[in-house]
Amino acid sequence: MKLWKFGLALALCLSLTACGNIPAETSEDPAGTAPLTAGTPPAPADSTLSLDPDEEPTVLTCRIVDGAEDGTLLLAELDEGLHGGTGVYRLAVKDVPVTLDGEAAEPSALEDGMAVDVAFNGTVMETFPAQLGEVYSVSAWTRGRGRSPAGTTYDLCGLYLQVLDDLWEKDKGLNENITLAGLDLSQAPGELTESEKAALAWRFGELHGVEVVTGTFDELKEQGYFTAESLGDGAPEGAAFLHWEDGCLFSITPNENHEDEAYTLPVLFFNAEKWRSSLGAYFFYDCSAVWPEFGTWSGYQIGSEMIS
Repeated sequence: MKLWKFGLALALCLSLTACGNIPAETSEDPAGTAPLTAGTPPAPADSTLSLDPDEEPTVLTCRIVDGAEDGTLLLAELDEGLHGGTGVYRLAVKDVPVTLDGEAAEPSALEDGMAVDVAFNGTVMETFPAQLGEVYSVSAWTRGRGRSPAGTTYDLCGLYLQVLDDLWEKDKGLNENITLAGLDLSQAPGELTESEKAALAWRFGELHGVEVVTGTFDELKEQGYFTAESLGDGAPEGAAFLHWEDGCLFSITPNENHEDEAYTLPVLFFNAEKWRSSLGAYFFYDCSAVWPEFGTWSGYQIGSEMIS
């Protein structure tokens, strides 16, 4: 698996123009009017789109990973998008026309977890997260409508970001003065997309002022991030313990002890860990989160906590 590093912007920003529109998808308008087409999203009546008469906008379908509360959206592209389903974008929506379920709305109506269609001029500044050129509109849907159909679990990214933040605060000596944070979401339950994982990694690093590298324990070990030190006199020959001198690895993995259990609503069972060395780690064990129907992943329970 290729390891991605987050938190470093490219030294040179290139403006690229998309070669064509993202393929249109049509879904029924929940308000009962004409069908909505991804290539021609609805816009508020008082918005001014600076398009030529024969020009159509490029439309990017994304998930709001974070930032809806303050209007600075962190977006993870859905489907193939512009970067094959791995793209992450920043978008300030203060002055952008917004529709909710086909009706004009204020940007404050947007929520983390929503799927949105962003109509823009096709220009992308290749920073990380990437920045879109001129944005014409943002079209969103409430739970159970449009691109957020009934049964869609909501704001899984927000749940895992909360878990990681809570873990950061536990036994803070393990991550004190680190410059790197490893993040392994490769097995996190709930089917996060690659773009959502990338967005979570970047946001986690931004919140805590560290560079984030993604990968499993074995991958990071192979890349040389960990150091082996002898256990000292009396230890078996060749025995050593590993430690990460300037970093700490955070991971979320499934708890498989509940595979034969059945529940009316979706439930996630997982473990979370931060690891600094073979002799220094902290665990959230047997965590559970219940998704309320048409609600959000708003909290979780910790079965037990352990330290080593």
